Amino acid sequence: MRKAEYLYSLLKESGIINAKGQIYFELQELKTTIKDSSVVGNITQEWLQAFMNKHNLPFRTKQNSQEFPDFLMNPSNDQVDLLEVKCFKKSPNFDIANFQAYSRSLLHNAYRLDSDYLIFEYTEETDGINIKNMWLKKVWEICCPSERSPLKIQWKQEIPVNIRPATWYSTRVAYQPFSSRKDFILAIKKVLDTSSVSQGIQKNWAKKYQSNIKVKLAMNFSGVKYIIP
Repeated sequence: MRKAEYLYSLLKESGIINAKGQIYFELQELKTTIKDSSVVGNITQEWLQAFMNKHNLPFRTKQNSQEFPDFLMNPSNDQVDLLEVKCFKKSPNFDIANFQAYSRSLLHNAYRLDSDYLIFEYTEETDGINIKNMWLKKVWEICCPSERSPLKIQWKQEIPVNIRPATWYSTRVAYQPFSSRKDFILAIKKVLDTSSVSQGIQKNWAKKYQSNIKVKLAMNFSGVKYIIP
């Protein structure tokens, strides 16, 4: 069992679904409830650290809190057991990654494809929040095509900016999540082939991606699954 799967099972067993939470700030003995939902994601990550400590589940974090991933679940290996935490209300609208930065990183860090995404859906209540649902997914399981392009992306002035999530939990939406890692990679390739992005990323991206993986395989890198047939 992956470490993220173990954490997910612990959270479910704890009864987190339908659990209610409140966010407070206290200064000079004055305590106030925080109603700004923009802080829910960061606060949830802080709470999750306390939960893992309580259950003696080892983890590490990056010195730069803005750097991927949110949690390194392996005590010594930075290429396995990577965990990202996302929160949303009503519908998924968070950024998965910057498209160009992500495409560039995969050329040398294909292991990012195996990262786990722990996602919480919450509702706002008069006295706090309520955890409505929770999922553990791989990146291709929360991404999909769109009417605009082979991969759902936020666009600005015809430039692909941020990868945006699918509504993976609904069968009624027009665009369903990708069914495999391969489909996700091919979608990235198609966007790079047909959009205006940095030539340093775009030119022969798929060929570079394949070449880098094959070099790592020759060095006993366990990444055979990352190769596009």
